[in-house]
Amino acid sequence: MFKSRLPMIRRLYYIKNYLFYFVRFFGRNIKVHYSAYVSSKAIIRVEGGGSVRIGPKCELHEFCMLLTYGGNIIIGESSSVNPFTIIYGHGETIIGKGVRIAAHSTIIPANHILGDEYKPLFKRGVTAIGISIGDYSWIGTGCRILDGVNIGRHAVLGAGSVVNKSIPDFAIAVGVPAKIIKNYK
Repeated sequence: MFKSRLPMIRRLYYIKNYLFYFVRFFGRNIKVHYSAYVSSKAIIRVEGGGSVRIGPKCELHEFCMLLTYGGNIIIGESSSVNPFTIIYGHGETIIGKGVRIAAHSTIIPANHILGDEYKPLFKRGVTAIGISIGDYSWIGTGCRILDGVNIGRHAVLGAGSVVNKSIPDFAIAVGVPAKIIKNYK
């Protein structure tokens, strides 16, 4: 009896999600798939342009922040963003499918321009190359991923790593700055 009601219950859940996300993000350039879970305590803002796209079956947990700052943030199917993670969109952040991002991580696709001694740093502007994270990668708690980095498919980043260079597919990288310690394919 209950088994036959399961598809109907799932459909009602998806309809509720669709309506909730439609109302919550109305008038902003934020698209959330109806099968995704976005905590009511997650912060998603489009500031200075850009857009946010959250794919099917994604999970955005409490107190994570997605801030576009003029760029785009795209999260692929079945990825999760855990509490207190901050993702900026400046140059564009593309997160593949099945990616796991642990708590307290920061992904920032921008960097300040260094230059002359007569102009303060905050007035020199920023570069925004972008960040790409390949499918099925795991990002450990407290990781910092900096501008211009491409993380390959199935890569694993150890807790507390600072990633300032690209990481190939099937690599395990740890440390400050992150160094590849093993390729597991």
